[in-house]
Amino acid sequence: MLLRFRVANYASLRDEQELSLVALDEHSEIAAQRPLQEDLSVLPAAAIYGGNASGKSNLLQALRFAASAVENSHQRWKPGSAIRRNSFRFDDESRKKESEFSVDISLNGVHYEYGFALNDEAVQGEWLYSFTKQQRRVRRVLFERSGPDGESIRFGEHLKGKKKSITELVRPNSLYLSTAAANNHPQLTEIYHWFENQIIYIDAGEPWLNLSQTLRELEAHDRDGVLRLLSHADFGITGVKQEPRQMEKKVRDGFIALLSAIDPDLPLGEDVEFQAPPKVDFVHQVRSGEYILPMAHESSGTRAWFALLGPILQGLSLGRLVVVDELDAFLHPLLAGELVNLFQNPAFNKNGAQLVFNTHDVTLLSSLTKARLRRDQVWFTDRTPDGATELHPLTRYHVRDGLDSVLRGYLLGRYRGVPIFDDSFLEEDLSRHTGSHVDPPQQAPEA
Repeated sequence: MLLRFRVANYASLRDEQELSLVALDEHSEIAAQRPLQEDLSVLPAAAIYGGNASGKSNLLQALRFAASAVENSHQRWKPGSAIRRNSFRFDDESRKKESEFSVDISLNGVHYEYGFALNDEAVQGEWLYSFTKQQRRVRRVLFERSGPDGESIRFGEHLKGKKKSITELVRPNSLYLSTAAANNHPQLTEIYHWFENQIIYIDAGEPWLNLSQTLRELEAHDRDGVLRLLSHADFGITGVKQEPRQMEKKVRDGFIALLSAIDPDLPLGEDVEFQAPPKVDFVHQVRSGEYILPMAHESSGTRAWFALLGPILQGLSLGRLVVVDELDAFLHPLLAGELVNLFQNPAFNKNGAQLVFNTHDVTLLSSLTKARLRRDQVWFTDRTPDGATELHPLTRYHVRDGLDSVLRGYLLGRYRGVPIFDDSFLEEDLSRHTGSHVDPPQQAPEA
């Protein structure tokens, strides 16, 4: 499970920001886990609120970049090539500084901290620590990498297996963890697989990108689960039909040309097969009988919900970390709440799955919804005058559970994380058109 994620100098996240999924309150009613057999619990869900362009998506993309760097830096980043990081762009100093990423995870009962720092040319630092159950405050060094271009690597006594031979294979622009996994180091490969397999990233604003996973679940894995959740959403859908289709040659050639333009090194010969997506129809049960409706004729909300079901069910069944950008895109607030409730409810979430998402859906802050987020599950982003993102938790504020309306307080700006409008241009525009002075709007009362 993910315990904490820290990032600095990525996109709008100029200064170090930390997202924590360690529970600060007692949670008997949600699926909080105690994976370390210690005196801490880990939250099943966390939400990030904030105005548009405040950095909510950048935080999730930073986690995605970190996982991609671990997975691809050794085998897919070219020797000597620049590192395609996205540093803070609104001051010249930050553009040259290192970007830093770090995660605390629980893996097979062991608490690890792994992180790295890099600039445009090379990895500047990398580290891996573990914490024992009995001595979780004592940090054990597995390895530390430092020096210009990260050429110096120091190993701790608790890292077993071949180490120095792998060091000779590490490039300035590749991570030691990636190199070790590519060379079958057993202890480090286990941690590598967390980044490779544990995170499911979903852009809910572009749900068709997730459709293939849902079709695979429907075809080979959890067909009943997909159909139950489709029926649960009250779309009137009772079944799904798929028909295979052949990809036309001109479509295949165009697809290969597009992929080659994106990555010229991809092996895309004539022997590579591409499978066209199947034709998908939905079966609707109405008063007059059963009718078939092509997926293209369904509403945006129906298509979005259907596309989300595959990765959501996979995350729940395998206990993975599901990261969703714009959870409420295309979905009714009650439907978005049902999705969150799948992770909150211990009866559904039995394998320690986690959901981290950003949203504008304020109904999840209300005590009236069964998927209500508790105060240690809510985070806010703000944009500073310098254009940098600041992330802060709801627990920073005094909130009495069951007594204070978090929804009302948020909308009134008590916790920040909301857009602030400059009404002066409205006054000037109205004055110009009416020739009279317009009093500024009254401020809303304090919540």
